[in-house]
Amino acid sequence: MKLKIYILILALGAAWSLQSCDNDDHDSIAVPVELQNAFSSKYPNAVNVKWKGKSGYYIADFYDGYETSAWFTQDGKWQMTETDIPYMALPQAVRKSFEATEYHTSWRTDDVDKLERKGVETVYVIEVEKQNQELDLYYSGEGVLIKKVVDTDDRDDQYLPAPNVTLTDEMRRFLDTK
Repeated sequence: MKLKIYILILALGAAWSLQSCDNDDHDSIAVPVELQNAFSSKYPNAVNVKWKGKSGYYIADFYDGYETSAWFTQDGKWQMTETDIPYMALPQAVRKSFEATEYHTSWRTDDVDKLERKGVETVYVIEVEKQNQELDLYYSGEGVLIKKVVDTDDRDDQYLPAPNVTLTDEMRRFLDTK
């Protein structure tokens, strides 16, 4: 009887240890070599890289000092990076501007993102909450509040660049000055 119990315990221990070896590689999709090379070139220190596809983009979720997501086109051209940063990593001008608003004193800061997009200046998004309201506050690096957007928590692609959008020369000149 003792032998049967010992074998059962040994079998359960082996099954449990094999299950813990699962590294969730099945969650990541395969990407073309050109895309992998472009990613590795842009983010040489990235670890825990997981790829997914969405809206015609390849999205790499990884860790590079902070939790980060980078969007690439199918041919390996970088489009955008969203980085979850701590509040204290915001530029001083953004913190100073935000701290002078009602959102700093009467709302709770929930999340801070740094958005780098191709052809557009870097912006910082501070998500604030008050009771059942949530807002995303978009700031330029100089601390200018660009816009406020109601956060509905059901859009995980809210920062995703629209594919195949062509800017006019006038729009490009405007963006270049900003």
